[in-house]
Amino acid sequence: MVEVNVDKFYSNRALYPFIPEAVFDALEAAYLSGNECARIPEEEYNTMMSNLKRANLCPVQ
Repeated sequence: MVEVNVDKFYSNRALYPFIPEAVFDALEAAYLSGNECARIPEEEYNTMMSNLKRANLCPVQ
């Protein structure tokens, strides 16, 4: 599992098309619960980061 900052990804709507559904769901749940971080499977994290890098949208984690 990888811990990611919710604000860096969930607060930026431009990233939504590149975030896998499972990651988005985890980010949304963490946001709604008031958590600063969300834990997501490493494979999903790697997919998200690959998608964001290809789109030149990779935020600093």
